[in-house]
Amino acid sequence: MNTTAVKLIKGMSAFIATLLILFGAKFLWQNYSITIPLNKELMIIGEVEKIIVEKPLKIHEPVSIIVSLNNVSNFQKTYTEINEKVAQALENRHYKIHINDNSTNELDKLYTDISLYVEKSLIDGNFPELVEKGQKLAEAIDAETIISIDDIYIYVHIAKTDKDLYKLVPRR
Repeated sequence: MNTTAVKLIKGMSAFIATLLILFGAKFLWQNYSITIPLNKELMIIGEVEKIIVEKPLKIHEPVSIIVSLNNVSNFQKTYTEINEKVAQALENRHYKIHINDNSTNELDKLYTDISLYVEKSLIDGNFPELVEKGQKLAEAIDAETIISIDDIYIYVHIAKTDKDLYKLVPRR
């Protein structure tokens, strides 16, 4: 084997080893600086059942946090607490929180009906009517609707037996 081939093999081996070390360091950094602390913080919240953290492929993309909830009595309070803990854990990084639910077609259809009143209330500001209409529509299928509002979101929680639907509607 000539010396050029040996140098080429050594160079390629060093390059591959460097890449492996860099990707390994990135994996460890993301797990120990983001995923594990975030899981630990969010699992303290009683209503949180499962968390999945999807790391972005590109630097400028937001971190995607998928949260599954269980037995939520106050969706607004729970979401606010989740959002605060995520913001604290990720500091200045951009993120998106996705709420997983165990909805049914019946609950999805009910939300579709309620969403018309949600849009109407966003236009005219008549939120008491939204809550009233949502409860009436839910009673028709023996479900329960809890709609709460703050400056940022309209929180819609629809429950029937052991199935839940959670929707977050931005007010702006």
